[in-house]
Amino acid sequence: MTQKAGTPPDGGALRLLIGIPLGLLIALAIASMIGWLILGLPVTAYDPLKIPQFVWYYRSDPQVVRAMAGGLIGGGLLLIGLIYALWARGAPLHGAARFARESEVKRHGFRARSGIVLGRKGGRFLTFGGSEHVIVEAPTRSGKGTGIVIPNLLTWQGSVVVLDVKRENYDASAGFRAHYGQDVYLFNPTDREGRTARYNPLAYINRDDPDDVIIELQKIATMLFVAPDHGEAFWSNGARTGFAGVGAWIAETGDEPLTMGAIYRHLNQGDARSFFKKELGNPSLILSVGCRTALADFAGGSDNSFADVKKTITNVLGLWLNPLVDAATAASDFDLRLLRKKPISIYLGVSPDELDRIAPLYNLLFQQLIDLNVRELAGETTPIPVLVILDEFARLGRASVIASAFSYVAGYGIRLLPVIQSRSQLRGVYGEHVADEIVANCGVEVAFTPKELRVANDLSERIGYVGQDSITKSLTINGLLANRSKSISEQRRALMLPQELMQFSADKLILLRGGIPPIIGSKIAYFSSRFFKLRAFPPPIVPLAPKQVRRTEVTAPFRDMTEAEAAGHDTRPISQEDIMTEDCPSFYADTLTLDLNGKVEGTIEEGDENG
Repeated sequence: MTQKAGTPPDGGALRLLIGIPLGLLIALAIASMIGWLILGLPVTAYDPLKIPQFVWYYRSDPQVVRAMAGGLIGGGLLLIGLIYALWARGAPLHGAARFARESEVKRHGFRARSGIVLGRKGGRFLTFGGSEHVIVEAPTRSGKGTGIVIPNLLTWQGSVVVLDVKRENYDASAGFRAHYGQDVYLFNPTDREGRTARYNPLAYINRDDPDDVIIELQKIATMLFVAPDHGEAFWSNGARTGFAGVGAWIAETGDEPLTMGAIYRHLNQGDARSFFKKELGNPSLILSVGCRTALADFAGGSDNSFADVKKTITNVLGLWLNPLVDAATAASDFDLRLLRKKPISIYLGVSPDELDRIAPLYNLLFQQLIDLNVRELAGETTPIPVLVILDEFARLGRASVIASAFSYVAGYGIRLLPVIQSRSQLRGVYGEHVADEIVANCGVEVAFTPKELRVANDLSERIGYVGQDSITKSLTINGLLANRSKSISEQRRALMLPQELMQFSADKLILLRGGIPPIIGSKIAYFSSRFFKLRAFPPPIVPLAPKQVRRTEVTAPFRDMTEAEAAGHDTRPISQEDIMTEDCPSFYADTLTLDLNGKVEGTIEEGDENG
């Protein structure tokens, strides 16, 4: 038994190719017969081959002309019915998936003059216009940076915020964006040289308005301390309250800058619970109702519960133990609220080994970016579109604000471009329901050649299936007689099987969008494209951020001893042997630096045995 299978040609075009000529012949034959009957001529005398000669001979006879015209009308109606039957018959049993034609590519907005650049097709860019989001599903080292991220940084004319792993994006595109008038910032808080712009998440809080202080701190606390899907939410709720209370206390007392580092230090300085209880009991200290309530809730519990809540806060804020991060978040050099008012480019630099550690801070920045820019609808005062490139989106951790933003930020001129390795990676962070909702709110999905079988299976299912003829032949031999048979049946086949997708050319990609068949395109390699090479400018030099100089607080400042304090200490004579060091007899210690046990605790002064 042999089976022959393959992708069939377009069934509709084939039916038209055969059906139209055949339909014309049948329609003319029926038209002539109808005209013959109208004339009242005997049926036995009808000969279709002689009809053309008959019509030509009686072409001047009005009765013959009317009869043949009626026949043509009837035949034409028959032809139309035949074409409709051939073209609009029921949908194929197993589907009719195919790839998109150029006309469909244009009609669905993939040849826009501006928008998100996705790839090439036919030597031209595939640029998706409109306001919808785009999600990229690309395995590691598949060229998402060179093919998606950097090309968009070299073409997007509005503001942009991008996660820049390894700082490749900044080096490749920051010079071009700065050359054409954009304010360019590189926020890289773990840079060992301190070359970074500064970003203080708490700089947007109006310290003069106690209500605004509490409201904004609560928003940030909700972003930082995410309640678990399963388990006790008590600790995360308590952490939000404690964070808001301590932050409000800093904002309402003294002139200390309101920063994440300041909150972290006050929580780890001495007995924090006793300190804040003392502050609440100070009648001379004027605090807002919100601040007092939050601090009372935070410090009013048992020692164990306070310690657990405090630990929950400091675990999240532990990043600010790093002095580089503390200095980089002590002030703000850029304002996220201006992204829709003037062109700004913000690069979030990070090395791959530090991405997981710095992710909470960047996650907070992305969430705050969305929160601050959805308070005013798009209009004349906010004309600049914003592209947010969320590279390594899943590794940023769970961010509820970002997850929900996919459904509404497009109306505010913000387009999101998340890059993930696979849908399963996204489901592992957000859960199946939220992950599917994120993908559903993206107008276009870009799929690179998959490397995992489960990813290929999922992609093959989404591309669709076609029905094809399967020919089965059999041969049966009985003695000298041979019986042959052939049967044809329609079977289902994926437009692209999983193994075909995994063997897909590495320079190809697939675009998926509702309402249009899948689009096959080619990846962009910006470094080999003349168009992008002409946009290669040296990146701006990142200035050094001011360093934070902090000293450990002492309980009692250095001062001279009083006579009473001096009289309370035992004294003894000091001889030359007391001040001679054992290791270096030729060196003598300053006598003022010896403690009562003769231990050397000060500077060493060089001298000989005679001093």
